[in-house]
Amino acid sequence: MRDLKRILDNLTSFQPDGSPVVSLYLRLMPEDRVDRRYLKTFKDIVKAHRQSIEERFGSQQVEEDLRKIENFLSELENMKGSRGVAIFSSSKRDLWEVVHLPYVYRNRLMVSYVPLIREIAAIDEELGRVGVLLIDRKHVRFFLMDMVETVEMLDFLEPLATRSHRFHSGGALLKGAEGAMRYSIPSRGTPAYASAHAYGEYRFHMRIREEKHRLFKLANDALMEAWKESKFDKLVIGSERDDIREIENHLHTYLLERLVGYINVNVSTASPHEVREKVLDLLWQKDREEEAHLVKKLEDLVGKGLAVNGTSLVLQQLYMGNVKTLLVPEDFQKAGYFCPKSHIPVLNPECPMEDEKPYSLPDIVDEVIELALEERATVEIIVDPHLQKKIDGLAAFLRFSI
Repeated sequence: MRDLKRILDNLTSFQPDGSPVVSLYLRLMPEDRVDRRYLKTFKDIVKAHRQSIEERFGSQQVEEDLRKIENFLSELENMKGSRGVAIFSSSKRDLWEVVHLPYVYRNRLMVSYVPLIREIAAIDEELGRVGVLLIDRKHVRFFLMDMVETVEMLDFLEPLATRSHRFHSGGALLKGAEGAMRYSIPSRGTPAYASAHAYGEYRFHMRIREEKHRLFKLANDALMEAWKESKFDKLVIGSERDDIREIENHLHTYLLERLVGYINVNVSTASPHEVREKVLDLLWQKDREEEAHLVKKLEDLVGKGLAVNGTSLVLQQLYMGNVKTLLVPEDFQKAGYFCPKSHIPVLNPECPMEDEKPYSLPDIVDEVIELALEERATVEIIVDPHLQKKIDGLAAFLRFSI
């Protein structure tokens, strides 16, 4: 996290002097890594934007930066441990920064006079801190995950399941809570010739049940202490237990409100990298499930004047700062223009300021996303092809009705 802070401090303190800065956001999902498809994607983006870049900056201004980025992407070692990457390069200013990300909105290549870092800030805010509780029959582990790293904070076994005192905030998370499982077995009081098999089996199952609920209660207490210290925004629970969802009966309301879902994982052997990958898979799936709700909400709000469906309508609302959430079909592209003084994308070569000459763009969606982020709007990417057809280019939820 310290490295990210240093990088962002460097990028935010960058003072423009007329030298171009290349900003690249590139997807590195598992399907993009097959045969290094991401490298071909980058080359295709460069090819599509080359004419626009030359029109604005000249033919040689950013060639060195593009070659440097391509060389970096060609090294497999540089692509490890992330599902997206942001690269900022300006050879004339000796600027080179790389940020590995859990995801990116879509592949974007932009050339400006400053590094375009708003997407990084938006992703950091969206993901927040994720608390990950792993629990099986005798083992409890807790991880904290953010945009940059996944760190194990807590690890204990069943002997801690019975505690002689309450946890108190301020100390180490479960230190001093050692105890042992103790059970009081009543005397049978039955004749020596009587069978006590059924009673013994009942006591055995009650013991297992007591162990489970005691462990779930202990896990809740540990989570509350972790939440007090770290204030994580989301909670994910991992286990191979069939009854793991019963833990919800023990979770505090604050924790239930943050519960996103469950992952299947071997608690004893799970590494921070495996935990991170499974959590990102879960969050990705949750986003895909949310798409249908977003499109349905769009259809409902359009009739109430609280949403618009159509690229030109979205641009009009963006110019007024009235976009709350921007909906972008993953594969949508639209040629247009960019006004360099007004800093707005337009569909026609007409800018609002006098003597302002727009330059052409092969795809204005990249700049539309940047403008939406500048206005503190959220961005939702629609991946489902069927749902994409219900959006006429771009769509948006509005801050106030029209």
